[in-house]
Amino acid sequence: MELENMKKMWQEMDVRMENQERTTGKLIEDIMRAKYKSRLNKIGYPEYAGFFVCYAASAYLSVNLPKLHDVTMQIFTAFDILLLLLLPIISLKSLRSMQNLDASSKTYTETIIDFAQRKAYFQKLQKLNIALSFFLLITLIPAVASILGKDLHEINHFWSIIFPSGVGLFLLFAFSVLRFYNKVLKSTENMLSENS
Repeated sequence: MELENMKKMWQEMDVRMENQERTTGKLIEDIMRAKYKSRLNKIGYPEYAGFFVCYAASAYLSVNLPKLHDVTMQIFTAFDILLLLLLPIISLKSLRSMQNLDASSKTYTETIIDFAQRKAYFQKLQKLNIALSFFLLITLIPAVASILGKDLHEINHFWSIIFPSGVGLFLLFAFSVLRFYNKVLKSTENMLSENS
């Protein structure tokens, strides 16, 4: 009788231990998922802000497109509107790809490989965004100047100081953003490596 009681207690303890292990594993998984999303939000928040800025600029250009009488400026403005609509889509698509990583259903190696592939895809699309943004900068300046009724040739030192300074600031901003994104991705990769 006492042996059966001990056996029964031992089995109950076994079941409790298994439940506790499962609960602990799920808790660790949930914490890792929350950390992962938190790190990617450091990229996501600026991207969402950029989304609204691009769409607001696109709306401004769309409203002012009929005011342009020069066909070249109309083409530039239409192209700028298209780019302003396309750039956030590319960014958010690449971010969504990073956010959809499901580490819980994969092995450690599969998770790291999948993350590396998504990271490479994200970085490739971000570089494409920088190139398209630079082209947008080049075509947006004359379009906005035309909307405002300005002639770029009449603005003192535009081509010698203002334009090169603007390009320099754009490149500085773009590469600092890329550096920040790469830093966040590296820390996320390290976090996955430690926890997987």
